[in-house]
Amino acid sequence: MATRSKVGVQFDPARVEESKARYRALIRGEKIGRMALIFTPVGFEQKIGGRRDIMALDDEQALAYQAAHMNHILSQFPQGDFLPAFTTVELGQAIVPSLFGLEVIVDEKQPPYTRGRLIQDIEKDLSKLPKRIDPDVDGWGPRLRARVQRFIEATDGQVPVIVADHQSPYGVATKLMDNEALMLAMYDAPDLVRELMDIATNAIIDLIRAMQRWAGDPDLIALNDRMPFKGTGLIIWDDYVSVLSPALHAEFCRPYNLRLYEEFGFGHLHTCGPYFPSYVDAVFGHEGIASIDVSAYMRGFSRTREDMLELRRLTRERGLILHARGLQAWHHVNNGKPIEPDKEFTRKMAQGGLIWRAGGSREQGLEYLKWAEEFARQ
Repeated sequence: MATRSKVGVQFDPARVEESKARYRALIRGEKIGRMALIFTPVGFEQKIGGRRDIMALDDEQALAYQAAHMNHILSQFPQGDFLPAFTTVELGQAIVPSLFGLEVIVDEKQPPYTRGRLIQDIEKDLSKLPKRIDPDVDGWGPRLRARVQRFIEATDGQVPVIVADHQSPYGVATKLMDNEALMLAMYDAPDLVRELMDIATNAIIDLIRAMQRWAGDPDLIALNDRMPFKGTGLIIWDDYVSVLSPALHAEFCRPYNLRLYEEFGFGHLHTCGPYFPSYVDAVFGHEGIASIDVSAYMRGFSRTREDMLELRRLTRERGLILHARGLQAWHHVNNGKPIEPDKEFTRKMAQGGLIWRAGGSREQGLEYLKWAEEFARQ
């Protein structure tokens, strides 16, 4: 059998530790020397042409692509707070539902997804659903295992692998049962919905524990892609914060999210928004989380600066870190072109703890770095 090649990811260990210390200080609410800045310089050539199927099915090409992208960021802008870590999101949200037997569909233009639903009528079909899954043999579990182990092997464990796209317990439940039918069942068969949510939660836990076991060292599985290292808790992608009413979310979703956080540590809560007017209460109900996203809140560029500053005020009161993907998204567009970040507005948004993720030319990155240092002194 041919020896598989190693992949070099070139980074300065001292700089990585400095960035980790900055993140930890943010979580503790301490004063930091500068704001955390994750900057991606332009110029990386995507050699596989954006083919989602290749990234999902070909471990070697996915490995080479990710290593090259990391090296581009690390070499072109070493001053930033980017932490090297492999991702498994290329396998899509199909991972957990596939473990229950759903067929995975692979497409060139979108991440893998599953076809159909296993539950048509919760009263008739829930009993047919497996109560526990086995990631070692079920669905795309073996594919994920091969990828995790290959990525870790490639750098001799020097670069961790981020947890799979497990979504949230309710997100998994909607892959097993149509969302509209599931919402109706909350009124007609609430106990069965809770049973389904418990099954989905167990599946996510079993998958994460399996990934930690496959890695050979649980610390090599980063549970929070916003801060991919030990001790920063779990990320939950819960887009249903803004689909269900806050009351239904509190009853049927939050308890299961909290169970995951208690199992793996309170970390980050992602939702595709919107947060206002009342959905923000569903977010704040997760007492103990450290950070949330703000870019998703601006979906459609429909919020004013006053709205954003109010969100910043509310999150600052609760000690929540904001994770921003591109400050340009905080502004309306002008003739189809994003308006450049406004320094004064950005400074106000940074008050209370911000992880700023941006991209552009190296010159823009250096300018943003000056801002990051200035904002930390405010």
